[in-house]
Amino acid sequence: MGREHRIDLKLLRYFIAVAEELHFGRAAVRLNMSQPPLSIHIKELEQQLGTLLFVRHSRSVALTHAGKVLMEESRRLIESTNQALARVEKIGRGESGRIELGVVGTAMWGRMRPMMHRFLKENPNVDVIFREKSPGLQMALLERRELDAGIWRMATALPERFSAQRLYEASFLVAMPEDHALAACDRVPLDALRNEYFVTLPSVHSDWAFLQIVCQKAGFTPMIVREVVEPQTVLAMISMGMGITLMADSYAQMNWPGVVFRPLEERIAADLYLVYEHQQVTPVLSKLIATFMQEGC
Repeated sequence: MGREHRIDLKLLRYFIAVAEELHFGRAAVRLNMSQPPLSIHIKELEQQLGTLLFVRHSRSVALTHAGKVLMEESRRLIESTNQALARVEKIGRGESGRIELGVVGTAMWGRMRPMMHRFLKENPNVDVIFREKSPGLQMALLERRELDAGIWRMATALPERFSAQRLYEASFLVAMPEDHALAACDRVPLDALRNEYFVTLPSVHSDWAFLQIVCQKAGFTPMIVREVVEPQTVLAMISMGMGITLMADSYAQMNWPGVVFRPLEERIAADLYLVYEHQQVTPVLSKLIATFMQEGC
């Protein structure tokens, strides 16, 4: 392993000026400094590298082979440094960056979609990474600072250092086959579902852990006969008469053949929240929060 060099970038900038001008006097004028300090700095650089960079004549200088190599490498290094610092400045201004965003599967439907579409369109240099996780897993990742923010339907208490911003109001609806007896109801009592078969998403990736608690508080445990990964599959099974389910009202905005949605007599809130640690808000996350607040209600 070679030794570690600790050379000030300022010395390389001085070197580049002399290498391009091939004249200490002109280089000093270009750098807005006097010639003697410039000569001292170049000698300092040569001493640190242990090699001559210039062949000095009485009226001019010429680059040695080592000097020619250093000029090429220094230009690349300075350009790379400038690009890196420019990227950091953009991140500091919120013009670029990365957001690790946790979501529950149902969050990407309904009004969440136009919110994100607007943000991504207005911030093309921001990379948003979506990580589909349950609320509990999102909270664990947030506490380890492996997520910048999480999105779920609030059903858990938050540690003091975290904030929750409601994105918009929503409700859970009953989804059932169009020929189901309860389809004739304008509003469905939750208790009327106690003897129904349910088709659901896995609770680890959805709202079902919360919904099971809601049903249990109403005096029954839902009879889950099918558990599938995709919400489209849930609705396809319901259209075939295999059961019913509870889903956020965003799904009712689309046409699902053979499926009808009905509100519950007592509203079950499905409000969507953005959760984040207020001391860890980055400039790009601040922009995302601002976009959501403009679009939300």
